[in-house]
Amino acid sequence: MKWILNGTSLCNAAAACVLLQLSGTSVVRAETIQADSVLIRLIDQVEVPARAIGSLAEVKVAEGTVVEKGHLLGQIEDTEAELDQRKAQYELDIASHEANDDVAIRSAMKAWTYAQSHYDRLYRADLAQPRSVSESELEKARLEAEQAEFEMEKGKSELEKAKIRKNLTANQLALAQRNVDVRKIVAPLSGEVVEVLRQPGEWVKPGETIFRIVSTKRLRAEGFVQAADVVKDLKGKSVTLEPVDFGKSVQPFTGQIVFVSPEIDPVNGQVRVSAEVANPSGVLRPGLRVKMSIHTD
Repeated sequence: MKWILNGTSLCNAAAACVLLQLSGTSVVRAETIQADSVLIRLIDQVEVPARAIGSLAEVKVAEGTVVEKGHLLGQIEDTEAELDQRKAQYELDIASHEANDDVAIRSAMKAWTYAQSHYDRLYRADLAQPRSVSESELEKARLEAEQAEFEMEKGKSELEKAKIRKNLTANQLALAQRNVDVRKIVAPLSGEVVEVLRQPGEWVKPGETIFRIVSTKRLRAEGFVQAADVVKDLKGKSVTLEPVDFGKSVQPFTGQIVFVSPEIDPVNGQVRVSAEVANPSGVLRPGLRVKMSIHTD
């Protein structure tokens, strides 16, 4: 820690500045923590697995290929899955037609209207002139009207069932489409393909890693600081990173502390800290050692 009092330098171990007022005297306090054993690590990396069983039909990328999220990496043989999808589509087309077909209902409604009108005519005639219509004829007309009404209700019920079957076949089509989709191996994030672990013709199983993708657009610097130097609210503080033995002059990188371990190493009394740093130019690489200064002011 470095103190400057009225132009006189009083030295202690650190660097950076906070201006204090002590008895009307300007005091500049330097407060920077140096981290030890700082190593650059990946944040965004993923092992891309197969999601279906089958023969690997195509591998569309090679090691070093830069891909965007959603990019097709490989294809598992999907002939049967596509046939199932077509079948489900045809079944949905039929079910949709049946769900919209109300011809039976309209026909039953017309039959009921006629039968009910016929019964009403006979009934009124019998009222106007008793025994002009036989009792059996009147009963037959009544039963025919009721039967027509039942047919109309049956048609409505069948139409509702057709709509349910349509929903069922739509669900079957969605399942068939998913069976096609899971045979496409796609990139879950943007980055660079660093490993291709299977070749066309090989048999793959769900969960088996086929590709590995990493992104160096943002990285993590992990190091250690003395527990005595861990100030309150260290998380969120800015940091400066300088590559060690990089072989060429580069501008320091800036980042921010994102993690401070709650544990203290009982051997050396240190605490693990992590900082996140943007790396759009790709200069920093995982495995690189850097100097990290944490600015607590």
